[in-house]
Amino acid sequence: MAIAVMQVIPSKFKLQYSRKLVNFGKYFLISLVLLLGLHLVAYANNPEVILQPEWTANLETSTPLITTGEMVFAIENQKYSGEPRDYLANLVAINTASGKVQWQQQLPSHQTLGSRKLILENGTIYASHDNGVVGFEPETGSPKASFKYTEYMDGGIRDRLMGIHQDIAVYGDSIPIDDSPSSRMDYQTKVYGSTKEKTLWSYQLPKTNGLIGIQAINPVVQNGILLLPSFHDTTAGRLEQFTVIDVASGKVLWTWEAPQDPNGLWSANVFGDTIYTSVFGNTKTQPSGRIRAIALQTGKEKWSYVITGKVKAVSDREVLIWEPKQNSRGNFVVLDKETGRFLRRFTVNRVYDNDPQHLTWVDGQVYIEDMEIKNVTLGFYGSADNNSWVSAFDDKTGKLLWRTPTLMNSHIYYPPIVTGIADNPEKKRLIFASNFLRTEGSSKLQSFLIP
Repeated sequence: MAIAVMQVIPSKFKLQYSRKLVNFGKYFLISLVLLLGLHLVAYANNPEVILQPEWTANLETSTPLITTGEMVFAIENQKYSGEPRDYLANLVAINTASGKVQWQQQLPSHQTLGSRKLILENGTIYASHDNGVVGFEPETGSPKASFKYTEYMDGGIRDRLMGIHQDIAVYGDSIPIDDSPSSRMDYQTKVYGSTKEKTLWSYQLPKTNGLIGIQAINPVVQNGILLLPSFHDTTAGRLEQFTVIDVASGKVLWTWEAPQDPNGLWSANVFGDTIYTSVFGNTKTQPSGRIRAIALQTGKEKWSYVITGKVKAVSDREVLIWEPKQNSRGNFVVLDKETGRFLRRFTVNRVYDNDPQHLTWVDGQVYIEDMEIKNVTLGFYGSADNNSWVSAFDDKTGKLLWRTPTLMNSHIYYPPIVTGIADNPEKKRLIFASNFLRTEGSSKLQSFLIP
């Protein structure tokens, strides 16, 4: 019978063996901590932290994006179909978590590229077309509503849809006036408030040079009120005007007008219940200007602040102003929303340091589109490689936190959107669209998890 022999390891040997294991573990942990520390330091000091997209959808958008949180909506351009002009498009609903198309609906005919409008109002997603507006159920894409414009008039400017409030669509027509004494074109402009059953009210502006006329200030429907900018030329100069109308009744709440002069209106933006107007002026020594906060309901001034700049975004407590400065990469000034009191100023470093056209301000971060222009060639129109991305900056220091990858030969025409994540309220995602400018390649809609 075989007898098993137990091998006895001396205590001294066991102690040395255990000590080696302990030392190995200790050195391994120290190395791991050092590597992690170096990684964190490198990450913190790296000005080019580039996040990769959570998902990408290949589509060309023709309107700003709209989201319900669970889905993001975009109007997708299809190929131009030839003569007669007919720019086909689909309304597309994409799941924000997966990037998958949930549903799509082909929209009615449109004769003008890029002038469609997309609106989410009262549980319906609306899209405009040549002869009216169609609405769909956001979750399923089922047809839900349809508005028809008034009878079409030849020579008019159509599809000036401004907004929808409580199932009332607000739109306007501008009809040329033939008996103009000069070569410039004058218009008769009429605005309508309509439900899907009937027209509730109409309002005719005095003689104008078009419905939209003050710089790049567009009509806005906000909180049940229509802000209608227009202008017309007089012998004394150009007269700029605001008409503010209650959407439900069609009643004019107040009007404002001012002659065009060196201290003329530069911009006007509606955020919540306030209009922020920017007047740009020049003194003998340096540029000067003023921001005014005006109550949308009454037209009364809330506060004003001396600065040459434009209001770009508003949070629940603060107002963000872009301040153009020579030899600067872009200054931002932050004011108190209620009083106009100065709070802070910060600078962001961008490659394309002109006025940022599209930015989003959420949770202490400012998301701004950026662009690198390369290989410029001159010609009748000229051309260049316009490579774009979105950067995230801290709104206290202006520090670059991270950015998206570079999109080659693309433009970002609309502001990014930030939406929450349903199963993780602490986390959010950034979604934006880019449009490809060449015959080859593709436009993209991309989502990024915000770190």
